[in-house]
Amino acid sequence: MLLKSLLKEVALEVLEEIQNNDSSTSEKLDTSFTTIEDKFLTREDVSQMLNVSMQTLNNWQKKQILIPLKIGKRVLYKPEDVEKALQKQESNSKNPII
Repeated sequence: MLLKSLLKEVALEVLEEIQNNDSSTSEKLDTSFTTIEDKFLTREDVSQMLNVSMQTLNNWQKKQILIPLKIGKRVLYKPEDVEKALQKQESNSKNPII
């Protein structure tokens, strides 16, 4: 009961601030809502960025060079994972095993 009344109070305060056109509150609210696409890269994005085919991405997944996340039917990549894979590939090509 206490939690419900606290949540209601907070919600009313937020609505009141929005109605008062407090631009700083509106900006904070706008930036808090992001989509999955804003945080992750699609297979198409990665393919274009790296200039490789979809089959290469599949091969890299099998070899565990670049492992995507699967969210439902979607295959997505973390930008930092793509960067790490690139750095690893670059360091391997500079120091070939003889």
